[in-house]
Amino acid sequence: MNNMKKAAALGILLFGMHFASAQAGSGSQRAGTITVDGVGQTKTYSSDGGTAVISGVRNIITINGYISRLEVSGSGNTVYTDKISRISVEGTDNKIFYSTSPNKNGKPAISSTGVGNSVRKK
Repeated sequence: MNNMKKAAALGILLFGMHFASAQAGSGSQRAGTITVDGVGQTKTYSSDGGTAVISGVRNIITINGYISRLEVSGSGNTVYTDKISRISVEGTDNKIFYSTSPNKNGKPAISSTGVGNSVRKK
């Protein structure tokens, strides 16, 4: 019985450590590419024509400037952009807001897979 308690405590400890590290997530910007992966992050980046890849859960990301392509996957992410050409979104309840697009019709090309995702002009 004592060994079972130790095993259960160890399992809970390891699960807690994994959960805490998942919440920390990561974000980087290199060579024109913005990458964000994790849970519950709030970050702001600047871009001048690169790409952005956002994945995870409940991230709030602001990208100032122009991005040529945005890829969002996961659940409950919110992304604000100034100027964008293409958007690809997968998952559930992701929200993307943009100000303008250089495309002829003034709207970005949009590919959306999943449930409850939205892309709106702000």
